[in-house]
Amino acid sequence: MRIIIYGAGAIGGALGGHLALAGQEVILIGRPAHVKAIQEHGLRLITPGGTHILQLPAVTVPDQIDFRPDDVVFLCMKGQNTEEALRSLREVIDNIPIFCFQNGVRNEEVAARYFPRVYAVMMRLGSVYLNEGEVSVRRDPPGSLVMGSYPAGTDELVEAVAAKLRAAGLLVKVAADTMPYKWGKLVFNMVNIVGAITDEGGSNIELITTALRQEAQGILAEAGIRWVSQETLSLEWPEGASKPRSVLPGKVRSSTWQSLARRQGGTESDFINGEIVRLAKKIGRQAPINAMLLHILQEMAANREPPGKYTPAQLRLLLGLEHTSRQHKSNDGKSKADS
Repeated sequence: MRIIIYGAGAIGGALGGHLALAGQEVILIGRPAHVKAIQEHGLRLITPGGTHILQLPAVTVPDQIDFRPDDVVFLCMKGQNTEEALRSLREVIDNIPIFCFQNGVRNEEVAARYFPRVYAVMMRLGSVYLNEGEVSVRRDPPGSLVMGSYPAGTDELVEAVAAKLRAAGLLVKVAADTMPYKWGKLVFNMVNIVGAITDEGGSNIELITTALRQEAQGILAEAGIRWVSQETLSLEWPEGASKPRSVLPGKVRSSTWQSLARRQGGTESDFINGEIVRLAKKIGRQAPINAMLLHILQEMAANREPPGKYTPAQLRLLLGLEHTSRQHKSNDGKSKADS
């Protein structure tokens, strides 16, 4: 088996690097500047266990690859780039297994329009790509994955790919019904938009993220979408939530934050928060908090603005959540007085 990593950024670079360290044959497809750096200096993979310089074949487009019958493709680009990538791939080869290592729930549906064998992957992998030719992975083990056939089922290939990933140090669960886990990851990821807009996290943005998730969960319930929360997954599969052996120091940065920081002109939030907005419209409802945040982020991305345009207080005001904030402070004061 040879693995083609299509989208060799934070996720793709981390996967490709760890697979290569385990002896797996890998080819990277990435952006020209990133590929140039890898071709000239190797992929610099920074992990808690040390820094590795990996000499890996890297190209910018699929037609630079001489495809083989044993190839599989890992789609690792952000959702806004998926269709263009699939079109480029389909021009070169018409039947190759596609594994969607991507946030959101729409990529598999798009991939299935181009290729007959598609696999869904829910991933938890903390990695950062800010410098060309360099990817850092925060944890050891590097991440955990739930994977299976799309729209449902499992087969020998997904088991074989899972074995390759386990050999590379990742924790992997094969599941016959992966999409509910991806919906659950969407609910988990949807707060990334708030961190990117404010460049804040934790309790500073808790009122906004709570309102955001409550809105989304109401839409999902009304639409009859089954989803498995990250907390439920941890109970089902304790190994996947086990404490890492070691962790790199530094802040955790979401892929949305990284997209703004790198001035890429777009983010994947249209495939996360935008999914909730689309679903709400489909069932005759609205998702005003998700819609407003998405509008703000899209403007920031289009204008190449860095993270942190608004403070949490400013964002609460824009979202009409100031009343909630005052009520929260009032209740907090009463609790302290009573204790």
